[in-house]
Amino acid sequence: MLTAACRATGVPAVWTEWSSDDGACPQYARNLGSPSVLVNGEDVAPGPHPWMQQGPSGPRCRVYRDGDAIVPAPPMARVAAAIGSAMGPAVS
Repeated sequence: MLTAACRATGVPAVWTEWSSDDGACPQYARNLGSPSVLVNGEDVAPGPHPWMQQGPSGPRCRVYRDGDAIVPAPPMARVAAAIGSAMGPAVS
């Protein structure tokens, strides 16, 4: 899905995968359910995250809505839109 989203937006398919258990994981990528897709550090599906838990059990798995369906990863169109916005012209 990430490769297809990159191809659809004309950008190289390059990304970094983080594990929130890794000490090198940046703060902005911690405490998100799995899977989460971030573009320039921003969640492609922002909003209230009821799966986030501040206890010892950590973040939970995450699902997404694609129309009337519940899907296991962010819809490709949403990821492509986030990439497209990130690649748009700078606005001052």
